[in-house]
Amino acid sequence: MNAQPQLPDRGGGFLFNVNIVFLSQIAIYGLAFLLRIVLAQGLGDDGLGTYSLFFIAVLVAGGVANLGVGLGNIYFLNKGTYDYSTLLSGSLFVFGATAIVGWLFLLLYGVAFDADLFVSGRSYWMYAAALPAIVAYVLLTSFLHGDSRFFALSSVAIVQGIIGIGIVGSLWIIDELDVFWAVTGWAISFAVADVLCLALIGPRNINLATLVRPKWKVLGDQIRYGAQGQAANLAQLFNYRLDQFLVAAFVSRAGVGHYTVAVGVAESVWWISSSVAMVLLPRLTSMEKERAEELTPLICRNTLFVSVFGAIALSAIAPFVVPLLFGGEFDEAILPLILLMPGIIAASATRVLGTYFFSQGRIILNTYVTFIALGFTIALDFIFIPWLEVEGAAIASSIAYVISLVATLYWYRKVSGRSPLEALVVRPSDFQFYVDVWQKIRNRNSAATDDAG
Repeated sequence: MNAQPQLPDRGGGFLFNVNIVFLSQIAIYGLAFLLRIVLAQGLGDDGLGTYSLFFIAVLVAGGVANLGVGLGNIYFLNKGTYDYSTLLSGSLFVFGATAIVGWLFLLLYGVAFDADLFVSGRSYWMYAAALPAIVAYVLLTSFLHGDSRFFALSSVAIVQGIIGIGIVGSLWIIDELDVFWAVTGWAISFAVADVLCLALIGPRNINLATLVRPKWKVLGDQIRYGAQGQAANLAQLFNYRLDQFLVAAFVSRAGVGHYTVAVGVAESVWWISSSVAMVLLPRLTSMEKERAEELTPLICRNTLFVSVFGAIALSAIAPFVVPLLFGGEFDEAILPLILLMPGIIAASATRVLGTYFFSQGRIILNTYVTFIALGFTIALDFIFIPWLEVEGAAIASSIAYVISLVATLYWYRKVSGRSPLEALVVRPSDFQFYVDVWQKIRNRNSAATDDAG
C-alpha cells in the first residue's frame, strides 16, 4: 500500500500559501464582484455589456502583446536558468516595443474606422492607456509569481481592485458614471498596480544597459517557451469570453450584460482552483519529476472535491442573490449561471493538471488541449447561441470545458503514466489528510493562545 504523498514545504508551507492566496482571491474577486454590481447598477445591462466588450478586447490584445514572456519568466526563474535582471530587461523591452506598436495600430484604426471598436469616441482612445497597463501588469507580476512572493502578488491585485472600485463607486454615488469613466477607472487602477509591482520588484534590478538592447538569446528563449503557453492562454480566454462577442452579435448588448453577470458569479467557484494552481505551479516546477507525479493527483482530486460542493452551494443561493445584488433586470442571468456549473467544475481540475504539464516542460500540451476545446466552443456557440441565446452560450461553454478536461486527462496519463481516476476520485485516505490539516490548525491556534497568555 502506497503512503499518502506529503505536501511540499518549500518557501513556507504549501497549505499556508494556498490559504494566503485563497483569502487574497476572496478579496480580489470580491472587489471584482463588487465592481460588477456597481457597474450593473450604474450602467444597466446594456452599459455593462458594452464595458465587458471593451474589457475583453483589452485582455485579448494584451495576451497577444506580451508574447508569452510572463510565462517564460516564471519558468526560467524557478529553473534558475537566467538571472533576474536579464529576464526583467527583456520584459521591459517587450513592454515598450508592444506599447509603441499598439499605439500606432490604434491611431491607424481610429482614423480608418472613426474610432469605433466596441466603444466609440473618447472611450475608444482609452485603449491607448488600458493596453500598455495590462501588458505591464502581466509581465511585472510574473516576477512575483516566479519568486513565490504570493503575499506581494496578492497585494498588488488587491490594490488594483480597491483603486478600480474606488473610482467607479465614487462616480456612481455622484451619478456621473458612464462607460467612458468606467473604462478610465479600470485603466488607472492597473497603471497604479504596475507602479506598485515595479517598486516591489525593485528598480535596482533594472539594468539600463540592457534595457534598450536586451540579451537577444535570452529574450528569444523567454518568448519561445512562453509563447507555447500563451497561445493556450489566448485560446482559453476565447473559450471563456468568445461567447460574449457572439451574444453581442446574435442577441444584444443587454444579453452580454446578463451573461457577464452569470459568468462572473459562476467563476467564483474558481477561487479555489485558482489559488491552488497559483501556489502549485512554481513548486511543481522546482520539484523532481517523481515527486511532482505523486503530488499532482492528490491535489487535483481534492481541489475538484471541494469545488463540487462550492458549485452546489452557489447554484442553490443564486436565485436569491443575483436579483438582490444586481437588480431585477438581471434575473435572466440565473439559468445561464446554473448551466455553466458542470463546466466550471471540470475546468477546476483542468487548471490543476495544467500546472503539472507546465512543470514538466510540456506546456505545449496545455495549448493542444485548449485549442481542442476552442474548436468545440466555436462550433457549439454557433449552434446554441442563435437558437437558445444566452442559455445557449452557457450550455456551449459548459460542454467545451468538460471536453477540455477529457483531453487534459488523456495527456496526463500519457505523460505521468498514472490513471486519470487517481486525479478525479477522492480516496478514503484523503479524509485523514483533512483531519491532519484540521489538527495542525488547532495546534497552531492553541500555541498562539498559550503565547498570548
